[in-house]
Amino acid sequence: MQMLHSTITGKEGVFGQIRELLADDGFTLANWDYDRGFLDRKLDDKGMVFLRLPLEVRHGHLDEADAQVQFGTPFVLKHVYQSGVEEHIGYEGSNVIAPLVNQFQEPVEKDAPLDDGWVEKAEAVLRRVERKLETL
Repeated sequence: MQMLHSTITGKEGVFGQIRELLADDGFTLANWDYDRGFLDRKLDDKGMVFLRLPLEVRHGHLDEADAQVQFGTPFVLKHVYQSGVEEHIGYEGSNVIAPLVNQFQEPVEKDAPLDDGWVEKAEAVLRRVERKLETL
């Protein structure tokens, strides 16, 4: 995992508006409960490298569009999933199937080392997010 410096850290806004602004960039709500969660964007084809934007609810619940949320410090992380049966039946190559199958597996490494290229890609995406969220 690599923490990323960002102007969105500490920024507050309305969850529904934030979710709508970032949906076009591929961000989806992940690993959430009513008072916190993450907006994740997959950075690779296999669903193993993610830019993650932590959210903490200040008022309301995260499943409500009008919830007031605050961003934590963004980070990029890599999960390495177990290999095995899926490899010889074609799941590993599918952009749709692999993340669906992988979500039910326990990662072999939840915080695998990151190549600099993934950090740079995450930072580039994060700069676009910062520009989109300037008006909050």
